[in-house]
Formats: sequence, C-alpha cells, structure tokens
Amino acid sequence: MKLEPMKLATLAALLVGPMALADYPATVLSSNPLVYYRFEEGPGATTIVDSSGNNLNIDNSAPVGTTVFGEDGAVGAGVTFNRDGYLISPLDLDPSAGDFTIEAIVKSNGNTVAEGVIIANQDGTLGPGRSNLIVNLGGFFTTFSGGLTTNSGVTNTVDGFDHIVLTFDQSAVAGGVDPTFRFYVNGVEAGTGTAVPESANGSWVIGSNKNLTSQFFNGVVDDVAIYGTRLDDPDGDGDSSDSKIGEHYKGFLSDSITLGTFESNTAYLDSGQSAELTWLVSPGLTALTLDDGAGPVDVLAQTIDCEGSLEVSPTATTTYTLTGTGPLGSESLEVLVTVDEAAVINSFTSNVTEVSPGSNVTLSWDVTNGSTVTIDNGIGEVDSGSGSVIVPVDEETTFTLTASNSQGNVTGSVTITLVDATGPVAHWKVGEAPGELDGDILVGEGGAAFDGIFVGNPTFDTDDPAPVPGGSTASLSFDGAGSWVEVSNFTGIGGNAARTVAFWFKGDAVQTNFATLVGWGTGGITNRFDTRINTGGVGQIRTEVAGSGSNGTTPLTDNIWHHCAVVVDPSIGTTIGDVLFYIDGELDELTLTGGTEINTTTTNPVLIGASPGIANRVLTGKMDDIRIYNRALTADDIVALVDASATLSLKITDIRKLENGNVAIDWTGAPGDYFFEYSFDLTPGSWLELSDSESILPGETSATAIDSFIAPNAENSRVFYRIRLAE
Repeated sequence: MKLEPMKLATLAALLVGPMALADYPATVLSSNPLVYYRFEEGPGATTIVDSSGNNLNIDNSAPVGTTVFGEDGAVGAGVTFNRDGYLISPLDLDPSAGDFTIEAIVKSNGNTVAEGVIIANQDGTLGPGRSNLIVNLGGFFTTFSGGLTTNSGVTNTVDGFDHIVLTFDQSAVAGGVDPTFRFYVNGVEAGTGTAVPESANGSWVIGSNKNLTSQFFNGVVDDVAIYGTRLDDPDGDGDSSDSKIGEHYKGFLSDSITLGTFESNTAYLDSGQSAELTWLVSPGLTALTLDDGAGPVDVLAQTIDCEGSLEVSPTATTTYTLTGTGPLGSESLEVLVTVDEAAVINSFTSNVTEVSPGSNVTLSWDVTNGSTVTIDNGIGEVDSGSGSVIVPVDEETTFTLTASNSQGNVTGSVTITLVDATGPVAHWKVGEAPGELDGDILVGEGGAAFDGIFVGNPTFDTDDPAPVPGGSTASLSFDGAGSWVEVSNFTGIGGNAARTVAFWFKGDAVQTNFATLVGWGTGGITNRFDTRINTGGVGQIRTEVAGSGSNGTTPLTDNIWHHCAVVVDPSIGTTIGDVLFYIDGELDELTLTGGTEINTTTTNPVLIGASPGIANRVLTGKMDDIRIYNRALTADDIVALVDASATLSLKITDIRKLENGNVAIDWTGAPGDYFFEYSFDLTPGSWLELSDSESILPGETSATAIDSFIAPNAENSRVFYRIRLAE
C-alpha cells in the first residue's frame, strides 16, 4: 500500500495543547466552571455531587420520573433521562448579565414527540428564563433565548455521544458587536445567532423545560459544566486565540474513544479513480495501523491532532482496516471500497404517489455502486449513494432515476398522479377502512403515507361515532394520559400557504393543560401550527403558532359533538390573528387575536391528539372525520361538512307511473317545507298547486311526492311537475 502525504487535519486550529492530555475532568476543572456534574453516582443516589468545588450539589432525595444513574457514559458513568424526569441545580446565574458557557456530553435517543431540553435556566421558581440547550425533533442541537432560536445546524450522532459547547458573548456589546450565541459540536464551530437572553435569577434545570412539565429529554447526559465565561474567549477580549474549545474536545476524545470514525469519501470507484480515507481517533493512541489486506502500515506518526487521511487507488474491491490501541484498549474499524461492479438501485420511492396539483412530494433513493446518479424532469445530478429531494408536482409526472458507472446504466421510476384538487390532502374517516377497527393504525385516504400510528392507548369507539354526513362507524378516543396518533410520513401544510383543518370533537371539561387536537411544525417562533382546546379559557378552540395565538368563543368541552374548522386564507392575511374559526358550520367570533406571522415548518409529522412541538399537550375526548385541505374552504364548503343536506340542490331525481295511475315524484333537497305543482304547457302563470305540505324531515335529504289527482285522469296525457320551496 502506497502512503500519500497526509492532509492537515480540519481541527488543527482548534485542537491545540500537548498530545499527552487525556483527562477530560481535569481539563474542565482547569477552566473554572461554576458547576460541574459528572454523574458518577450509582442508582438511587440522593445527592448529585458538584465537582467544581463550589458545593452546588443537586438534591435528588425525591427523584422525578424514571431517571437512572450509573448508566454507561462516554467519560465514566452518566444519567439516563426517559422523557419524564429532571434534576435541579442550585446554580444562580443571570445569563443576561455577562458571558457564559454551557458544556455537555450527551447521547440523544431521539425526541419523537417534542424537542428535548437538555439544560434550561429558570427565573425565580419557574419564570421566563429560557437560555438553554435543546435537541429538536429533527435531531438538531439548538438553543432558545430572547425569543429567538439559534440552530447549530448539526444533528445528534445516532447511537453515539456528542460533545456540545454553547457560548454567549455578552461582553461583545461593549465593542459594538451584537451579543452572539455560538455552537461548537464535537470540536467544530457550528451555527451562530444573535439574541439577548432574558434576565433570570433562578436555578438551572437538567433534563426538561424550565417549567418542569414539558419538553423532557430522552437520552444520556454524561458531564455538564456551566461557566461564567466563554470557553472560546475566556478573557472576553474578542480574540479567540486563547480558546479552550479544542483542548476540551481533545480531552473528551482521550477519555471516550479509541477509534471515533473511519470513512471513505466514496463507496464506489471505477478503475483508475481514487478515494480518500479519513479517520478521527483518540489523541492518547500508542499505535495506529492501516491494512488493505497486504499487511498493516503504521499511520500514527502521520495522524495530526487526532485526524488523518489517505488517498487510495485500488484496482479491485478492497476492505481497509484501521486498528488502534490506546488507554481504553484496542479497536478496529473497516471500510469497503467497491471497484468496477454493476450499479444497483436498492430503492427509489416517493412519500406519496397521489397528490393535489401544486403539492410537494419527497423523492428518496438508495443506490449502491453508482458513480453518478441523476433524476430527470429538471432535478439533475444527486448524491450517488442515498438522499432525498422535495419537488413540486403540477401534473401527472413520472420521475426516472438513472445510476451510472463504467459497467453501464440502471434505471428506476416512480409515477405521481393527481387527485381532485377540491378534496382534502389528508383525510382520516376513522374506522371505515377494512380491518381498521381491529388494529392500531388510523388509516388515511390516499395510501399508506397518510396512515397514523397509535402512540399510547388511543381506541376506536364504535358506540359513539360523530354525526358525520353520510354516516360514521366509529370515533377515535383519547385518554389524556399520553395517547395520540402520529402520521409519520405527512408533515402538513407549510409556510403561510392556505389551509383548512376540519374535524368533529367531543370532550368534557376535564382536559390536560393545553390539550391539542391537531398539530404540526416545530417550536421556533411562527413555525408551529397547533389547534387545541383553550384550557385557560372556557374550553373554546385556539390555534397558535410559537409566539401567539387566537381564541374562538364557543365552549367545546360540554360532552356534545361539535364540528370544528380552522381556515387560513392568505387573501385575508397571514398572521394567526387572521385565522377563521367555524363551529358547527357557523363563523365563530375571535375573543383573542395574535399578531405572529404564520410560517409553518414541515419537518415534523402531523400529530392527532397531541402537539409535536411541546410534550404533554395531550387530549381527553373523541375525534372523527379529520381533514386537512391545502386551500381555504368557503363557508358553504364547511356547512356541507356539517350537514350535507344544507347545501344540497333541489332536484327531481325520478318520475314513476304507478299501477293505480298515480305518479310518484322522487326529489332531493335540504330539510324544509315545499310546494308540489303541475302545468300542462309551461306557459307563465300556468303552474297550479297539487300540495302545499310536502317536506323533507331534519337529517334527511330526499322525499317522494304523489300526484293522485291530475295523472289518473286519462285526458291529461302530458303533465309537467315542479317542486318549489315554501315561501
């Protein structure tokens, strides 16, 4: 194997300090944290020790949730949070008063219900303090402070630990620079954002939102430190040459891994092409070799600041093995580079195959051995391995993916067809699909992409369906104790686009706080779209985006079925204060209006019976005939969802001559009283009354009128009939 010159490591500017450094706790303590929790305590610990020496121990004598100590961590032991617990540090640090840093080692197990707060500060007992560290529903590390979200732009490592540093440079204000949050994820500077934190003088919470009732973290926390200075600029002079970020990350690597990553920049090569192998390893290694099958070659000396790389040009499919030995023992990782083998399309799919014109679809693919991969219809070249792309569809379209290499081309196709543009983009009839009542899936119209998965214990209630026009066999019942439906592959309507959410609801006054009916989006200002019961009011409907919301008038928690519709019509306006509510077909007056712009994100699935952005906003009650439209329904449209007969046109559907000579007239219309009239020639003034008491009963849509007077007379060989609404 020919060794090529090593490339300088991308972390070389950050990972400064002696190679012998291999003690993460000592590194943290050298930077003088205000608190430092290592979580080395075993199960049942009543006190969590502050290792900073400032004696800010955590009282855990009354444990919250199923939080477990003594779990495997990255640097010793850690604490596992199961989305139901928290710890409260007695640290009192006002984040608005000066520079500060939050540092943590975390392993997120995924937050499928709401974003998980790793660390948050309080003001007083609970208060509005919100400087925090979060893993959102997309897996991104973020912070929310001063009313704004700063996103690191980096997602959590799946099944692995991440070293996270969040700094705030309040001191920069003196130099005329905006106060800035900066993320450093695994030693590399990531997203930044300008905000001014809220003043706070309370404790700091680990594992949940500041209010201790929502946004619980799901995963392992191993070491948390909070500083009254910036690790990336300890003296606050604006010069980051004295940054401690690299030193801390290097200490983390020393104590947590032998081999971190070993990767190739490509999994496939045509003959004559080259690949670059890269690796990240512990700085404490005593040996590191690379083997392509011909025997190990020492690459430790060429590995700079934990990273190394090698350019290879195999002539046949080759497995490369990286083996390292360090303080934690020996470990090997392998990378396979395939050469001159046929391309294979493992999958090429769309999240939906039937959409309304103008809708977006997500095309996803997974290809093996592709040198280039392209998709037609203007998409062009895409990632040669796997990926996805969102594209608009205005007409029936077939997308073809072509994977190419030196061995030729292979293709795969997917066709998107159009549905009636006037219908809902998502519709859950509840219990109507074959076999649905026997399972734990809410079947959606339009294919499996709209199927909702039961979370917790929602049930079908066949004894109490809503009065849906056309009938219903069951309703969907939620117990208020952590039950909802997640529509994993449907993410709602985005931005400020027109939409209507319509459903039947029945519930009583006993509701979980902020009980959510239908919601999607994320937690950022303007980015959430939740419709819920206003438990802080009279139980009326409320729709909110993060930032503000609007309330209706009519109480809904009276244990009676109500039809509810929420309409966003951009021609009226695009703030949450422009929303229209209809209850039982009638426009509902707004008793509170918000002013926040609607700008809904579509990165999270639609939830029915809970909020995707905030935990514990679950529903007690029943729902039926749930619909989401990508247009603003009219008042008549909504009335038709409540009572189809209310907008049913008056029409004679059949005329039948009976054996006794009478004539039967079948007709449809809305409930009410009607005249039954006849004419021989249709001339003006020729219509005469047969009956003034014909009617369609409430809840019905049709009737039959009988002519037993004119038709039996043999002289009347031709008769015209009409039905007219009584004046």
